[in-house]
Amino acid sequence: MAFDFDLYHGHRTSDAVGVHVEYLDETGSTMDDARRGAASGNPAGTAYVAGVQTGGRGRLGREWVSAESGLWVTFHLVARDPAIAPLFSLAGALAVSDAVRETALLTVDVKWPNDVLHHGRKLAGILAESAVGDRTDIFLGIGINVRRTELPDEVAARATSIEAAGGAPPSREALLAALAAALERHTQQLHRSPAVVVEQWRRRLVTLGQRVTLHAVDGATYNGEAVDVTARGELTLRLDDGRIISF
Repeated sequence: MAFDFDLYHGHRTSDAVGVHVEYLDETGSTMDDARRGAASGNPAGTAYVAGVQTGGRGRLGREWVSAESGLWVTFHLVARDPAIAPLFSLAGALAVSDAVRETALLTVDVKWPNDVLHHGRKLAGILAESAVGDRTDIFLGIGINVRRTELPDEVAARATSIEAAGGAPPSREALLAALAAALERHTQQLHRSPAVVVEQWRRRLVTLGQRVTLHAVDGATYNGEAVDVTARGELTLRLDDGRIISF
């Protein structure tokens, strides 16, 4: 399915994010495409889009199923202050929420750390990576399930799409344009006031107040109630033994 650049630019309202789009019918990973594009001198704000990803990845290297039925994009952004780099994934979650509401009239929730849900099932995921050198490059990968598609049983049980959730599936071009505009808006706010973005994201989190189990990268498991988030977007748990720890 080809990408209609004229249709996209007819919808686009952003001034910097997504002005330039690199599109491939099929690629391994838009995240890798974005890194190569940035290294070759493409401007910050470029969106790298694929019809199909054969090697899409999520958090902790997990596979992301990326069929032709969704929007798979990585935005190359630049953080003016390296200290706010971890917050770009929060801006991404807010942007996805806004874009889905605008184009499909669906209200979605945010689950810590990087999922966007509809009625408890995953509709979109976000992966942020950074590279620090003369500047702080942010590569914000976003995958949104748009149309119904056949999924492996273990994925279908916890995933959904805009169409399956009852929304009218937007074109990739309209969804990308709305996403770029929302991302531009939230990243501008992030540079002005990180605390505002964290609080907006916090208000959309369904994780707070829930009992959760966290599996740390060192293999340890923590059980407790999610009570808050920190200024850096870390999740604060009240553990069963009474300790308060942020992750």
